[in-house]
Amino acid sequence: MQRTNLTRRLVIWLLVLGGGYLLVFGGSSSSKPTRKRVAIEVATPHGTARGASVIEMVNNHAPWWYPAAVTSTTWQTGEAPHVDLGSRRHVFLPLHYPLDGMPLWSYLRPDVVRPDGSFPPGRTPTLVTFDDIDDPNTIRKVDPGAFEQTFGSGYHLVSLTVTDTRDPPSSGTLAAKFPVLHRQLVGLGERGARPSGIRGDLRLSGWRAFETPPTP
Repeated sequence: MQRTNLTRRLVIWLLVLGGGYLLVFGGSSSSKPTRKRVAIEVATPHGTARGASVIEMVNNHAPWWYPAAVTSTTWQTGEAPHVDLGSRRHVFLPLHYPLDGMPLWSYLRPDVVRPDGSFPPGRTPTLVTFDDIDDPNTIRKVDPGAFEQTFGSGYHLVSLTVTDTRDPPSSGTLAAKFPVLHRQLVGLGERGARPSGIRGDLRLSGWRAFETPPTP
């Protein structure tokens, strides 16, 4: 009986010590934040329109005891780069567009971006616009090589570049500039969010597609 109790206590202590080891030495680790300034230039019949935002990325490395298939994850903070073309026409690079399943940070990695900060053919982040900037259901993709098909003659993408920066991640500007769009999308995608008339792909991400963390 005494030997049984002793064995049981020993097992409990081993579990406690093992759990402590995992908490202290086996937890995930985070890399130093990386900040990128993403700038977009578009030629219009009235001149060149420019816009930019700063995205911060932190890579979290999984602890050694995670399954081999789970190695790391990346968190991004900031706003979707945006350019105002005038006449209520706008272009965005969403932080995450559910139809693609590719977050913006995945395009900003050093193994994707060229040394001059440009993107190689076929590796351009998703560009979107709204036929009506106050109606999220009018969102649609923009072909980076065929702006004229979407906006008309005289429009084309001049450049889309990525540079390192120490500036803080962008926040709050899109919510202030597009209050109607923000009001319809904020809160969607959150646990407990009520169903709405917003199309399904945007309902999954809500305002987080344009700002993370979202301005309330």
